[in-house]
Amino acid sequence: MNRWTTCVIASLTCLCIAVQAQAHYLWISVKQGTDDTQVANIYFEESPHPGDGSYMDHFLGKSDVWVRTVSQPMPSAVAATEVKEGENRWMRSTMPRATEYSVDAYGKFGVYSYGKTKVLLHYYARNLSVESHDAMHELGHAEQMDFDLVPHEVGDTLEFTLLWQGKPVADRMVFIRGADGLRINVSTDAKGRVDLQRPASGNLTLRSSVEFDTPGEDDGEAYEKVRHNITLVMPL
Repeated sequence: MNRWTTCVIASLTCLCIAVQAQAHYLWISVKQGTDDTQVANIYFEESPHPGDGSYMDHFLGKSDVWVRTVSQPMPSAVAATEVKEGENRWMRSTMPRATEYSVDAYGKFGVYSYGKTKVLLHYYARNLSVESHDAMHELGHAEQMDFDLVPHEVGDTLEFTLLWQGKPVADRMVFIRGADGLRINVSTDAKGRVDLQRPASGNLTLRSSVEFDTPGEDDGEAYEKVRHNITLVMPL
């Protein structure tokens, strides 16, 4: 193997690693537990499903997870523990059983190199289940998190507002996926909003990000940019 071929293979390997890291996000799914509890499963994968959890060490014991319900709307911190099943690995939190809730999570990944650019990565995730307009109004905004994607119901339309520290973020792409092949990529308007005709059923997933050219240092490692990523899962 000549030197040129070796360099090409090395470059492609680095590119694949970067692409894999870019495709990972923090996700939350909620499943039935015992009669009076539910479990919130927290994944760091390409989608809200269990995977090998190869990057989970960045979040174990370091992440914040909160549960809010209509009867207890103030954020209640819950512990997240490691789960291993076969080749899959993720985090799990136990929560009180409720039909309307918001599970919110935040974790700092740390510094990651995208080529020659070092970026400090932060991840936020939400799973929001509501059955009424009042519940969406009560639980829609996770005020304890710096970065949020807030839904609002207007007739048959779902309106989502991207917020950074309580202020709307314009001109950021929101990636929307749903049942029956729903696949929409749309940029937020001047008020940080995107609109979607409400699907009849199925899980709705959204993700977005915001990035700042703010150099600094984290755990002794310098970075040039800071990126915050958010996901929202809404069972409909």
